[in-house]
Amino acid sequence: MALQTCLKAALRSKYESLDEAFSKSSILPSRLCYQDIRYNYTEPEFFQHEYRRLDRSFFFPDAPLADILSCKCQHNRNRTVITIGVSGVGKTTMVQSCALDWAKDKGYHSISFLFPLTFWELNLLKDRLSLIELLQTFYPELKELDASVLNEDGVWFILDGLDEFQIQLNFDCPAVSDVSEASTVDSLVTNLIRGNLLPRAHIWVTSRISDEYQIPPFYLLKKTELRGFSDEEKEQHFQMVIGDDDLVNKAINHVRILRSLDSLCQIPPICTIMASALKDHVKGQKGFKLHPLSLTEIYNLGFGALEAKHLPIFTKLKKVALLRMGVQNVMYEDDLSGNGISVEEALAFAETFPLVLRTETGLNGTTVFRFGHLSVQEFLAASYKLEDIKAQKMNLSSCIQHQVDEVLENNEGVSDLLLRFMFGLIKERMLLPPKDLLFGYVKKKILSKISSYSTVVLFHCLREYDSQALQEEVRFFQKYGVSQIPGFSLMHWRDLMQRIRAFEGIRETFEMEESHVSLYLLHSLNFIHTPIFLTTYPGHVGSKLLKFSNLTDKSCPALAAVLSSKESFLRELDLGYNSFSTSGVQELAEGLNSMTCRLKILRLQGCGLTAETCQYLSQCLMQHQILQELDLSSNGIGDRGLKLLSHGLGSSSCRLQTLKLYCCGLTVLSCESIGEALKNFFLIHLLSMNIWPNTLFMFVVFLLSVSRCGITGAGCRYLAKVLCSISQLTDGWMGVGEWQAVELIDLDLSMNHIGDKGVKEISPGLMNPLSHLKTLNLTYCSLTDSCCAELASGLMSKENILSELDLSHNNLQDKGVKKLYIGLQSPQCKLEKTLRPGVPHPWCKVKQFCSSTNESFPLEILHSSFINLYFFSSNDFFSSLCGFNLQMILAHSTLHKWARP
Repeated sequence: MALQTCLKAALRSKYESLDEAFSKSSILPSRLCYQDIRYNYTEPEFFQHEYRRLDRSFFFPDAPLADILSCKCQHNRNRTVITIGVSGVGKTTMVQSCALDWAKDKGYHSISFLFPLTFWELNLLKDRLSLIELLQTFYPELKELDASVLNEDGVWFILDGLDEFQIQLNFDCPAVSDVSEASTVDSLVTNLIRGNLLPRAHIWVTSRISDEYQIPPFYLLKKTELRGFSDEEKEQHFQMVIGDDDLVNKAINHVRILRSLDSLCQIPPICTIMASALKDHVKGQKGFKLHPLSLTEIYNLGFGALEAKHLPIFTKLKKVALLRMGVQNVMYEDDLSGNGISVEEALAFAETFPLVLRTETGLNGTTVFRFGHLSVQEFLAASYKLEDIKAQKMNLSSCIQHQVDEVLENNEGVSDLLLRFMFGLIKERMLLPPKDLLFGYVKKKILSKISSYSTVVLFHCLREYDSQALQEEVRFFQKYGVSQIPGFSLMHWRDLMQRIRAFEGIRETFEMEESHVSLYLLHSLNFIHTPIFLTTYPGHVGSKLLKFSNLTDKSCPALAAVLSSKESFLRELDLGYNSFSTSGVQELAEGLNSMTCRLKILRLQGCGLTAETCQYLSQCLMQHQILQELDLSSNGIGDRGLKLLSHGLGSSSCRLQTLKLYCCGLTVLSCESIGEALKNFFLIHLLSMNIWPNTLFMFVVFLLSVSRCGITGAGCRYLAKVLCSISQLTDGWMGVGEWQAVELIDLDLSMNHIGDKGVKEISPGLMNPLSHLKTLNLTYCSLTDSCCAELASGLMSKENILSELDLSHNNLQDKGVKKLYIGLQSPQCKLEKTLRPGVPHPWCKVKQFCSSTNESFPLEILHSSFINLYFFSSNDFFSSLCGFNLQMILAHSTLHKWARP
C-alpha cells in the first residue's frame, strides 16, 4: 500500500497542471466507440489521411470510458487494449485524466498500480535496462518496486502515443520474461504486449490511426476509437472561448454551413482556432446574415495578423513545418536549433501563442515542442511552399498540378490539408486568375477519378478557391445535356453529384417532426445547420417542410439569411400554416430578392397574410427570376392583394409558372387584374393558375384551373374564344413567325354549373388545328346526354389531341354514352390515358347500354390506362360488365388500373 500511495502522489504532482485546467473547463471529448478487430487489413487503409475517417466511427457502438480500464481477466495472453484517434482529438488528455482520477481515488478502484508511460519519453532511453529500472526511471519514488508487486492482479500499463515512437515495433524480437532482465526499450514494450512480461498485467496503448498497424490484431483484446466533440460540446467550447451567446450562435452557424468545417470542428484544437478566429469576424455582423469563410480564411484570420507582428520566427517555423511534413510531430531542441530557432526564442513564443507552438516537459526535465495542431503545421507549410515557388520563379500553376498528381498517386493522404490550404492561399494572395488551366485540370481529375476518395479532397481544394466550384458546370449539363468539360458522359456527372451528396450529408427533405415546434426550438436546432437545412446540391430539389411549426415574424430574419446565403442550395420551402405579418413577409422578401437566392418553390398557404404583404411578394416576382411556384392559398389577400400581386406578374422579369390562390376571397373584380397581367405574361411563362373556390362568376380568361368558381355556360363563350383563337407572333425585325394557339394544356372546369350549353360552346375549341389541350376535367358540371354529340364530334376530329377526359358525376344516361361511343370508335380519337364516364348509380344508368353492346365494347376504353368504376353499385353494374366477352377484355391487356369498390 505504501508503494501505491507513493505512485498516486507522484501522478497527482505530475498532472497538477491538468487538474487546474479541469477546474476551469470540464469539456473533454469523451465519446469512445468500439471497433471490430480485423485480421485482414491492407496497408493503404492505415496510411490514409486520418481526417478522411472523422465520420466513420459513427457506425460503431459506444464504449464507456470505464470499460477500457476494467477487465474480468477471462482471456489467455491477449490483454492489450488499443485506442486510436485522429491527431489532437484528445487521446493524451483522456489518458492523463484517467490516471488523475485513479490517483485522486475518484474511480477505477479495481486497479492496484497504474503506470502511464509516453512513447516520446521512451525515445530518450538509449541504454539497455530492465522493466523494473525503466519504471523507476519514470517514477523514482518507487524504490522498493519488485517483481512480486508487479505480478499482482490489477496492474495496468498505459503506453501513450505509439505514433511518436521512433523505433518500429518488432514482434519477432527475442522473448523477455523476467522483469529484472535488461533489454532495449522497444523489446520491453513488445514483450509486454505479447504477454511474455507480466502475463497478468494489462496494457492500454493509444495511437494515431496511421500507426495502429504496428500491433498485430491477434495480440489485441479490445479496439476503441476516440471521437471528437459532439455538436453540444462544440457549442459549449465556442461558449467558453467567445462568451457572448449571440456571437456564439453566429460563429457556430458559420462553421456549420460546410460539413467539412463542421467535421474538422470535432477536433478540440481546430475548434479552438475556429472559435478564436470567428469571434472577431462576427462582431460587426447584424442580424442573421451570414458571411461564410473557408478553412483557409479562418486560419488566416487566426494567424495572419500574428505573422505580421512576429515575422522572423514565423518564417523559420514555416520552413520547419514544410521540412517535417509526414514526420512525427514531436520536435526536440536539435530539430529547432538546426533551423535557426533557439530554445529560449521557441519557449517564449510558445508561452504566448500556444495555438501555434506548444511545449511539454518530461523525463529528466527534457522539453519538447509541437505545433499547436497538425493542421497548423500544414497551414504554415502551405504558406512557405508558395513563397518558395515564387522565390525560385517557377511556374505556379504547373507546380500545383504536380502537387495534385502526388496527392492522387499516394494513399497516405499526408498532403491533403496542405494542398487545400495552398488553393485557399492562392485565392487570398490573388496568385492565379479564376480561368487558369490549373482549375480545369483539377475538375478533369475529379471527374476521371470519381470513385476515389481523392475526388472529395480535390473538391475541397476547389472550394477553398471558389465556394461555387463545379456548380455552373453541373447546372449547364442538367439543362442542356452537354458537358462543358470534354470527354465526360452523363454517368460521370451523375456519379459526381451522388458522391458529393453522400459526403456532404445532403438530404432531399427536412420536415419538423412535431407540430408544436416553437421559435425557441427552431433556434435550438440551429436550423441553419448545413446537412439539415442549407445543402441540396444543384439539380436535386431540396424540400424544407416547416409547416405547422408555430413560426412567427421572429424567425423571418433567420429564414431570409438562409435564402440569401450563396452556400444554400435550397429549392423548395414550405412555410404553410404559420403566422406571419406584413413585417415578417418584408424580412422574408429581402432574402428572396438576394442575387444568390435559388428558391424555386415557396408555399405560404394559411399564414394569415393580408393584402399589404402582396406588395413585397410582387417585388420578389419582379426581382427574383428563379421563383417558379408561389402558393398563397387560404390567405385573405382579397381583390386588393391580387391587384398588387399582378404588378409583379406582369413584369418581364417574372418567371412564375404556378400560382395558387385557393380560398383567397377573390371576386369578379380580380379578373381584370389577372387579365392585364396575363396580357404581358401568360403566353410565355405561366403554366398553372389555381384560384378555386373564389367567387369569379361569368368571367374566364386563359385559366388552367377554375374549379368551383361559379362559372356558367355564359362564361364559356369567352373560354371558347380563347380555345379557338390562333395568332401569328412577330419574330423580331425578321417579320412574322409561325401561327400558334394558346398553350393551354390542362383545363379544369369541374364543380361549375356550365351545363350542356357550356360544353357546346367549348367543343369547337377541341377541333382547333393548333390546339395544345390534352386534359379536360368536366366533373360535377351538370351535364346531360344533350352535350355528348358535340363532345363526340370533337373526339372524332383529326385535329383533336385530347388524351384525358373526365365526365364523372354528370347525368349522361345510356343515350349520352352511346353518343360518346361513336366518337370513341373513330380512328382519330386520341383518348389513351383516362376515360372516366363513371357516376353514382342514381345519377346515370348505363347498365342497359352495357348489356346491349356486348359484342362491340369500345376498344378505346379497354386501351385506357385507367377505368374508373368506383361509384357504380357493386352488384348491378358489375354483373352487367361481366356479361361482356371477358376473353376480349383480357386480350387487350393495356388496362393498367381497375378501380372498383
